[in-house]
Amino acid sequence: MHDELELLVTRAGLSPLAALHAATLAPARALGIEAGRGSIEVGKSADLVILTADPSTDIRNTRAIEAVYQGGKRIGPAP
Repeated sequence: MHDELELLVTRAGLSPLAALHAATLAPARALGIEAGRGSIEVGKSADLVILTADPSTDIRNTRAIEAVYQGGKRIGPAP
C-alpha cells in the first residue's frame, strides 16, 4: 500500500492528502460502509495506524508506523 500511495503522489500528481483520501474514505464510500469506516469520527470503528511522521507533508511517512489498532485494540506495530 505504501508504494501505491507514493505512486499516486509522484506519478499521478495527487497531493499527499488526496492520496490518503483515495486510500481511506473513498473506498469506504464506494463500498457503502462510510457510516462506520473510512475516517476518524465518533462512533466509527477504531481501525487506524499511528505514525511518527506526518504523511501530509511527505507521503513516504506512511511507513513510519508506531502502532496499529483494530476495533480500538492495539494489535501491535506493523510487521
